Amino acid sequence: MDELTALESQETSRLVALTDGVVAIAITLLVIDITVPRVSGTPSSAVLAASVLAQWDEFLGFVLSFFVIGLYWVMHRRVFTYIETQNRTVVWLNLVFLLLVAFLPYATSLFSTYPSRFGVSFYAAVMAATGYSLAVLWLYAAREELVHSGIYSRALQIQIARYFITPTFFLFSIVLAVWSPLLAIGSWFLLFPINGAFEARISSALPEAESRSAT
Repeated sequence: MDELTALESQETSRLVALTDGVVAIAITLLVIDITVPRVSGTPSSAVLAASVLAQWDEFLGFVLSFFVIGLYWVMHRRVFTYIETQNRTVVWLNLVFLLLVAFLPYATSLFSTYPSRFGVSFYAAVMAATGYSLAVLWLYAAREELVHSGIYSRALQIQIARYFITPTFFLFSIVLAVWSPLLAIGSWFLLFPINGAFEARISSALPEAESRSAT
């Protein structure tokens, strides 16, 4: 490894900063896509309330995408908390992840406009692809031993499983959407308790990792 490559391998802060910026813009674009209802004349409060309620699909898409993007950002933060060094593959895998994050506002807008089987399936597919790109990034870093040496193998395995469970769940919801788009949408909300359970297992495994690395 030449000196330039060695210096670049230590510079993970710029990747994190770029990711933070793209995620912040993507989240902002989600709310920009929500349009204010236009009602002719001087509408009553009841008419305005009905018009706002009719936008339930836009609000659902915004809230769901906000928290899922936030979840992916938390996972990305976890990845780069443990990655000590990087290489060109890590950089490009991170760019693929950002490419998909930047595309999520469009997928959300399509889902909000057409909450049918196609809209639900398209949204779930983009969410799955985004999650898998992050999972591959973490798996690559782990296999290339770019992560902190203090991570115990059990904690690492739980992390990898967690990173694959979310996109796999979205992929499974595409199958559900064939029978019921509403059922597929409802299944997405199970991701939050599932990820909470994985986070609890990771938290319990990390102290064991620290004690083993200390010895």
